[in-house]
Amino acid sequence: MTGLVKLAAPRKLSPCLRRREMPAPHYALSEALIVLVAIWVALRMTRRRAWFGALGVTIFGIAAGIGVVRFSLGQIEELATFHRDFSQVSGATAMALVAIQCLKVPPRFWVGWRLGVAIALTAATLGSVLVVPDATILIFLAWLIVAIIACSTWPAASTKQRLLRAGVVAIFLVNLLLVRQSTLLGIDASWHLYHVLIALWLFGLWWVLAKVSDRPQLTQNNQ
Repeated sequence: MTGLVKLAAPRKLSPCLRRREMPAPHYALSEALIVLVAIWVALRMTRRRAWFGALGVTIFGIAAGIGVVRFSLGQIEELATFHRDFSQVSGATAMALVAIQCLKVPPRFWVGWRLGVAIALTAATLGSVLVVPDATILIFLAWLIVAIIACSTWPAASTKQRLLRAGVVAIFLVNLLLVRQSTLLGIDASWHLYHVLIALWLFGLWWVLAKVSDRPQLTQNNQ
């Protein structure tokens, strides 16, 4: 999952592990948490026909699943490059899918030419990441910001509710900026906290989407 920020392991993990007699399989635990939450959230999004969101969450889960295999089986160095590259490409693409879902919640909106536009945007994101890998984090952040802004514009009973939704989606932004590369946390702590917050963010996505979907009058206004 950490390939999103051009890291497929904890901060300076590989040199650290070379100094250990045994690798650290506990790094797989928080990755596994993401996998479990992603499965739960994707299934529920599918039931609500939030297809873009479900696919994006599934991709996040797959990236974390590679991390589970990598660390639990001790394939630290062997899968490092694949884990990093897949996470970079899939992370930006998955965030694009999530942001597109956040732009319009009702499934009836994403039909016809609008569906074509959504697919084209996703394909453009994937192509951009493959052609210009150095732009991955910028593309990822751009789509994350789109998702945050989109959630803040959903119809709500109060400004407080709008800000709460935006704040939940912004968890990932705070996670990237303050947790992943924190000098105050050790390697192990930053790794696990970073992934736990991603799992929390995935659940938060479901929570904000469900809140809108459960209110017919808001859903109708959002079309």
